[in-house]
Amino acid sequence: MNEKTTIDLQNIPFWSMEISKVVGILETDAQKGLSENEAKKRIKIFGPNIIEKRQQSPVFFILLNQFRSPLILILLSAGIITFSIAHYRDAIFIFAALMANTILGFYQEYKAEKALAELKTYLKQRIRVIRESMEHEIDAANLVPGDIIHFSQGDRIPTDGRLFYVNELQIDETILTGESLPVSKTTEPVSLNSVIGDQNSMVFAGTVVTQGVGIAVTCRTDFSTELGKIATLVAKSQREETPLQNSIKRFSIKLGIFVGIFTVGIFITGIALGYSPIEMFLTAVAIAVSAVPEGLPVAMTVILSVGVQRMARRKGVIRKLIAAETLGSATVILTDKTGTLTEAKMELDKILPITTGEEKKLLEMALINTDVLIENPSDPYSAWRTSGRVLETSLVRSAALRGVFVEDIKNKTPVLSFLPFNAANKFSASLIHNEGKHLLIFFGAPDIFVNHSTMNETEKNKILEEISSLAESGKLVTGIATKEIEKKEDFAFSKDLNLKNLSFKGLITLRDPVRSNVKEAINSVEASGIKVVMMTGDHRGTAESVAKEVGMNLEKRSVLDSSELQTLSDTDLKERLSFLKIISRVSPTDKIRIVKAFQETGKIVAMAGDGVNDAPSIKQADIGIAMGSGTEVARDVADLVLLDDNFETIAAAVKEGRQIMSNIRKTLVYLLSDIADELLLIGGALITGLALPLNALQILYVNFFADSFPAVAFAFEKNIDGLNRRSQKIKTGLFDPVMKFLILFIGLSTSALLFFLYWLLLRIGFSEDLVRTFIFASFGSYTLFLAFSVRSLEKSIFRYSLFSNLYLFFGVCIGIILMGMAIYAPFMQSLLDTVSLPPFWILGVLFVGVFNIAAVEFGKWVFRIKKT
Repeated sequence: MNEKTTIDLQNIPFWSMEISKVVGILETDAQKGLSENEAKKRIKIFGPNIIEKRQQSPVFFILLNQFRSPLILILLSAGIITFSIAHYRDAIFIFAALMANTILGFYQEYKAEKALAELKTYLKQRIRVIRESMEHEIDAANLVPGDIIHFSQGDRIPTDGRLFYVNELQIDETILTGESLPVSKTTEPVSLNSVIGDQNSMVFAGTVVTQGVGIAVTCRTDFSTELGKIATLVAKSQREETPLQNSIKRFSIKLGIFVGIFTVGIFITGIALGYSPIEMFLTAVAIAVSAVPEGLPVAMTVILSVGVQRMARRKGVIRKLIAAETLGSATVILTDKTGTLTEAKMELDKILPITTGEEKKLLEMALINTDVLIENPSDPYSAWRTSGRVLETSLVRSAALRGVFVEDIKNKTPVLSFLPFNAANKFSASLIHNEGKHLLIFFGAPDIFVNHSTMNETEKNKILEEISSLAESGKLVTGIATKEIEKKEDFAFSKDLNLKNLSFKGLITLRDPVRSNVKEAINSVEASGIKVVMMTGDHRGTAESVAKEVGMNLEKRSVLDSSELQTLSDTDLKERLSFLKIISRVSPTDKIRIVKAFQETGKIVAMAGDGVNDAPSIKQADIGIAMGSGTEVARDVADLVLLDDNFETIAAAVKEGRQIMSNIRKTLVYLLSDIADELLLIGGALITGLALPLNALQILYVNFFADSFPAVAFAFEKNIDGLNRRSQKIKTGLFDPVMKFLILFIGLSTSALLFFLYWLLLRIGFSEDLVRTFIFASFGSYTLFLAFSVRSLEKSIFRYSLFSNLYLFFGVCIGIILMGMAIYAPFMQSLLDTVSLPPFWILGVLFVGVFNIAAVEFGKWVFRIKKT
């Protein structure tokens, strides 16, 4: 073998080939295996059978990442410049704002992703291998293509391999396909077009043997395996920044460009008018500082943190702070079926005896045919640790919940001989002593029993139709039949078994139950304007059955199978998306393709799942959601982890996400409403030759300290607007028309009023210090009053209680106290260059505040009129 073979092995359809051809391609011997020398050569070519652990980002880089925001960079630049010209007080205030925001952001982002490290643990094991005709145990990391591996019940498969010997082999492939039942394996080739879930002649790395034994020739190792491909997808999946991050970034860049142009313009104008370069430089710094809403990063962090805490109380843990808002903007939720909508466990569904009233007797006959070990039978049924076939353990547990216990049945009816279930027979059988006779009890595939029964053709067809109907509805259908035989001491199934003239007794169905409240949760999510699509590795009929059970209305275009998906171009797929509600038999690659297709059509996608097979698409989605009981891999790449595994929590998280987004919008209006004040007041004073009405330290004091407490308090707003309306899309822009109008209307009207008052009061002859303090007090106080008005961007201030958000009320009180200290405390007067205001001037400050509330209420009224 050579290095070219490494690439070729990934593209060879081993599942569809005869084993002799597979052995030939891999240049090995099915009986003797590889030689040790050949194995050493191949490990140099293919490398060890491990998935390398990805290097995690050092703590320093996580800290450095907090400074990527353009908004923070503007503030940082202002701080450095201010410090460099020896304005240390201003610099300290700026750096205090930076430090608070950096610490909060770093704390939330500290946990690094460990998905590949978890995938590696699936392959760290020992396995029996045949080399040079000898079977011995080696580290699975040393396996190479061509190795012959031997495995049995309980083993985890370490590589992808082609089977050439099986004995009752069943493998749990949930990790790859999401199917809850083990798959029976065969040595026979299967169709070339078979998807992973149907490649029954193959075994796959990471899957678990639940029954039987098997021998396979290793075809692919490490990243060439199906599990390795998922690891590669997880590593390559690009996590796009959230819509809020993109919008904030766009806004910050635009703000930076505007501030830069405006600042340079003011600097050049001042020099041209004869001002000194140093004086103009200080003025330019003041303008730059004034244009940056210093309290915004901290306020947003707190809003997101409070929302995350509220989600945690609802059993939803957000792993990345900035992603909390994305759920509020989500337009599509793609969800796995097994373990997400269903409980990922089989339970007894229906008992359908031929003779009415014999339900318990039919169940007892089925239990006689089970081979289940209960390790802790004295514990509650839900806590039983059982081993055996999944179907049989589920039946035993479900029967116990109905008061029928397998041990009691077997003690009452001793089994003389037992034939375990196998894939060839498709049934198990027990020989018991019954009223002086021997009775055979069969349990397994019902169609076999019906066809060998004593019923007439009409009766047979009726039962077979019922079996088909139950199977199409997603049920696992089993049958029970009996046959009386002559008493025989040396009875042996191998020579005496005869299926003719069976007495068919009835059907027992099992199902993977839908989680409680899922139907209501899906209805709630869809009512809020979010599309729900089920993606599953299970069969179409099962998926349709679950979809109907959770209330999805299906039509022909609503369901897409993986085989049909492969034939669709990207354009055709995008055209089909609006109709889709189910996609069945999907692979991890299919799931990523679906996620990307929705994203490319402008949708904000949430992906919910619980298995390794879901991890790449969970990471690719705008927000990934994992079940708490799911695999560590899925949890590590997710943004939201549902501790209670309840889809209903997604509905609650969507509502909380919308509340977060609503609170962020209110905070933006609140903090940005005074930007025009600072720019026009300072710019206007410069152009008209007046002294600057505000200095940089006063602006910082108001923006970061006085204003920040109410801004942070918006995090605790809840349900004031009602959040059942459809999501607000922010991919195209952060500010909606109402926000733009309020910010511009408030800003321009207040700026004009404050500048007019500043010019008028100086013109009348009041002292400059008194007038500047009045402008500072008005500038710092009116936004505090404004906080009550922007609690809702829709409702009138008279439609809600001013005291329903006590955090905001006390935040405003703290802001007023801080402004009072800035004006009347001697130390603060010295620091901020203020003087005490007489009582009459305080009335003027209140007038400015009332004027702004009236302006906001007028703006909201205008938009309410437009809506009606």
